[in-house]
Amino acid sequence: MVKAKKTVSLLMMVVLTLMLAVPVFAASKSYQFYYEGSYDSHSSTYIAAPAEVNGNTVTIKLTGNYFPSLTVEGNTYTGSYNSGTNLTTFTFTSANPSADIDIELFVSTVFHSQLYDLTLHWN
Repeated sequence: MVKAKKTVSLLMMVVLTLMLAVPVFAASKSYQFYYEGSYDSHSSTYIAAPAEVNGNTVTIKLTGNYFPSLTVEGNTYTGSYNSGTNLTTFTFTSANPSADIDIELFVSTVFHSQLYDLTLHWN
């Protein structure tokens, strides 16, 4: 009887340890860019794939080498451009990634370089 109780206790400890060790899995989430509260078709055409959300970390990929940085909740993140895929990747944190995220996206092209106030709006 004592041996059975020790085995059950040990088994419960192992199960609890495994439950705590299971990582939060990333989820793909579709989004659009909003500008001044409305869907912005021009900005949204640069979205290359759904966002990957893992806990408070969000990763987005934009087409082209026009996006040197973005700012979220006062923190500025540098884009990582891959010339092989023609994609710029941003990985940033958000206090509440399940809600829409206000961002400032810096766009740099031959014709203009400026900061855009956008909202990453989840579909």
